[in-house]
Amino acid sequence: MFAASEIFSGAAPYYARHAVPYPEDVFRSLIRLCRLTTSTRVLDLGAGTGQIGLPLAQSVGNVFSVDPSSEMVEEGRRMASTRGVNNLDFLVSTSENLQLPASSFDLATIALSFHWMDRAATLAKLSQIVKPDGCVAIIDRVREHSEPGEWYNAMVNDITDFWGGSLPAGPGGVRPRLTGSHREVLGASDFNEITELRHDYQYHWIIDDLLGWLSSTAMGAPGTLGPRREGFLTRVRQLLLSHSPSGSFMDRGHITTLIGYRSRSKSL
Repeated sequence: MFAASEIFSGAAPYYARHAVPYPEDVFRSLIRLCRLTTSTRVLDLGAGTGQIGLPLAQSVGNVFSVDPSSEMVEEGRRMASTRGVNNLDFLVSTSENLQLPASSFDLATIALSFHWMDRAATLAKLSQIVKPDGCVAIIDRVREHSEPGEWYNAMVNDITDFWGGSLPAGPGGVRPRLTGSHREVLGASDFNEITELRHDYQYHWIIDDLLGWLSSTAMGAPGTLGPRREGFLTRVRQLLLSHSPSGSFMDRGHITTLIGYRSRSKSL
């Protein structure tokens, strides 16, 4: 098994600054459908630097953010402190090995990181930690179109070539091969009554922010690139400018949120 702390080495400051924000409607839907209140406790797994936890903390009692990267956790703590958010706690841990009291959270969220986890083991762990009437939300981003000239696909293809035909997964690591969709895995868990939401988004990039975002990902994390970083960024910049000499780019798609509840017979 790969180590996320290796995959994203050096990425945390870039993740905090350049990660694409989620539409506000995503949070409004979670608050409504999961019946969140100012006494609600939320567990956020694969939390990064708090892109889910920080917005949710405004509407709930407490958010407990968990990430396997100590760099991400430290950056998340810094962001929470800077913003004066005092109901957001952090823990360095993998999701599968998390040790928390039973039935201690009302909602568990996993955003853009479920594919890095042992998904079945994580949901089994959440079945113990989440209250019987609580729920799990799996949040993912689906890119549909980029302008100009489908630059996003061209960029990923070029980066894949840079890495020798497959994207990195940490030193010596192999990216996991997923069997079944997130919905299928969620449906096979205790949280098998599923509501699916879709929220459209569009995001405008300028090239320096885009390269900053790339440095927050497994494709371009500084620690994974090492001494190849300068050449990597120069190569990607040149490719992007060939699509848009102005350095302006548009990214469109939707956010899918799968909210899983226990069936009534299991929650009673």
